[in-house]
Amino acid sequence: MKTTKRRKPAPEEAERFIAAIRSLGNYLQVTVEAQRGFLYVHADEEPVARLTPLGPDHYGLSFHHHTGRWEPTPFTGDFSHLAGVLVNEFGAYLASSDYPPGATEK
Repeated sequence: MKTTKRRKPAPEEAERFIAAIRSLGNYLQVTVEAQRGFLYVHADEEPVARLTPLGPDHYGLSFHHHTGRWEPTPFTGDFSHLAGVLVNEFGAYLASSDYPPGATEK
């Protein structure tokens, strides 16, 4: 049985994905890094989500569970699609701890 080696995302892909997230709102506290063959999404330095390369410009999305495990989600797609999923489905986890969802600056 032949095994295939998973492609490792490049740092440029992390930059493209963070740009896609930030194009959807004020997410300056969100960072993305390419590490160990994945793209990790952090909010205020806490892991929130992970993208796994599935093919050219196609990724699978996992969510960081409070137990420390990565839970796969049913969401796959390109950066534009997955940025929308993160903002719409997991937006509360992307919010800054300084300003929780619904809080406003004075």
